[in-house]
Amino acid sequence: MRTPLRSIRRLSVLVFFTHFGSGLLPSLSAHNRHIPPTPAEVAWSRTAAIVEKLRNDPRAYLPPRPPAPAGVTDLEFNEFFIPIVGDRGLELTDKIRALHGQRVRLLGFMVRQALPTPGVLLFAPQPLQVDEVEYGACDDLPPQVVRTFVALAAGVQVPLTAGALLLTGTLEIGQQSEIDGRNSLIRLRLDTPDLTPHVASRPVVSAAPISTQISSQP
Repeated sequence: MRTPLRSIRRLSVLVFFTHFGSGLLPSLSAHNRHIPPTPAEVAWSRTAAIVEKLRNDPRAYLPPRPPAPAGVTDLEFNEFFIPIVGDRGLELTDKIRALHGQRVRLLGFMVRQALPTPGVLLFAPQPLQVDEVEYGACDDLPPQVVRTFVALAAGVQVPLTAGALLLTGTLEIGQQSEIDGRNSLIRLRLDTPDLTPHVASRPVVSAAPISTQISSQP
């Protein structure tokens, strides 16, 4: 016996709401698109967006850096590699290739290491921590980490420095084996042994009580 076309249509509608209705209908009813959002809803959405972006990139809401000195080019961590990964893996951008041997400035964070190498720090786009004692070189460091050389006396470790740092030095590109067993692709040799903090920066999320405010302003 053939099923009437009308019955088939009714069955399709039933299946649709069975599988999707639980997520679709409450969403439409809870967020009635015919009613404009309240000021409280707008404020909540903006706050959520700020926190989400801060979680993904803590530099996103840092105050603007001062103008770069003459002969120094500002370089961003997201300018290291071409966004699309090909069959050869990550590829360096034309910009960073052209800056090999040139003085550049980077804004980022010092990686906290369990076994730091004297005169060397790892520089990353966000605050990170690695434990070489527990995991060796099997860590979660992103490929953008820059091996940074600081002109200190032999055997002196770079002091652990919190907060955003604005470092200037000579950029080097190319695979290289290091004394700590790591391989480096991008290196920075600082102009000075002093680590320059991004002094204008402050936390985006205040530690205040219930009236905590979140702001993108310095």
